[in-house]
Amino acid sequence: MKEPSRSDTQHFHQLDALRGVAALMVVINHFVLVGPFEWILRSPLRVIALGHEAVILFFILSGFVLTLQLRSSRGIAYRDFLIKRICRIYLPYLVVLVVTFSIVDAIEVKPVAWLGRWGNGVWSGPFTGTEIADHLLFIGRYKAGQMIPVIWSLIYELRISLVMPLIVYWVARVSGRAAISAAVGISLLSFVLVLLERDDPNSANFNGDWAMTLHYLGIFIAGAALAVHRATWRQWLMDGGRLCPVLAGSLVLYFVSRSVLSLTSGAVGQFLFDWLVTAGAAGVICASLVSVRFAALLEARPIAFLGRISYSLYLTHTIVLLTMIHLMASKASMWLAMLSAAALVIPVATVMHHLVERRAMMLGQFLIARRIADAAARANQPY
Repeated sequence: MKEPSRSDTQHFHQLDALRGVAALMVVINHFVLVGPFEWILRSPLRVIALGHEAVILFFILSGFVLTLQLRSSRGIAYRDFLIKRICRIYLPYLVVLVVTFSIVDAIEVKPVAWLGRWGNGVWSGPFTGTEIADHLLFIGRYKAGQMIPVIWSLIYELRISLVMPLIVYWVARVSGRAAISAAVGISLLSFVLVLLERDDPNSANFNGDWAMTLHYLGIFIAGAALAVHRATWRQWLMDGGRLCPVLAGSLVLYFVSRSVLSLTSGAVGQFLFDWLVTAGAAGVICASLVSVRFAALLEARPIAFLGRISYSLYLTHTIVLLTMIHLMASKASMWLAMLSAAALVIPVATVMHHLVERRAMMLGQFLIARRIADAAARANQPY
């Protein structure tokens, strides 16, 4: 069986599509946190609004894809790797942050009776100079979700990117079993540190807690191990009719692991929940890289489009939602506000992708090419 959709640069389009589906789930999750839809969180429809699960999928995908980049035959210098990550993640975020502060400053933000606890907690201020600096620098211990609710995951993504080349170097030199064991152990240490701080792991997530960085580093390591040892697990999946049962079991783990929180709460529940979801996400990723049919489904045009704009959609959707709500805050305008936001999230993300995200990536490529050209010119200068 031929591995589907693999280019010479090892770009797997089905992984982009998975990222797009996960981004859409985050969008749905934030919509159902708003008052009129809160009942969905207590119903079986909860499975379409898996925000935290989607973030775990993002992290394991990042670990996988970054490992392929760092281990490619062309190679990449550490400074170039950082340039790409900063341009890819931070610059679009910076644009959205400035726009968001401008919107909050321009419109009247007051508590909305029907919005609910989550929505009224965002843009609640006050925003001091220190908090603005924290949002710009991704440092400190602050309410990361107070301006752009999704940035807590970007904080961990950029922190882990700083050490990712070292992680890939190590993972490539140990067995897959050793890498996964170390990942789980690092994650467990993270939860122990959070408990020693007398903190709740869930709230520590959204505060960008340094200890929780180790937990998500463990998930990145799992993604890196999948990338390094992909020939081994790919052959295992293709033998003995294992593919369909693995995909089915992985989907079950991904979609229903939240139920473990009803059996054991607190740090133990969160730890088990995250790693069960990680196992499910890993299985889905593996199946998408082996199954031609599953890959073709993910590469269908609408899903592929979501994959292309996934980061912009992830960054901007809460801004669109909250702007529409605060512009139409009365009870009589509730459904108009929600429908307007739902209609605008994809168009706004598309514009963001083309005008900001793509240009930021092009800037990264330009800066790297310019640095390489300058280095070559200096090397060719006569002494």
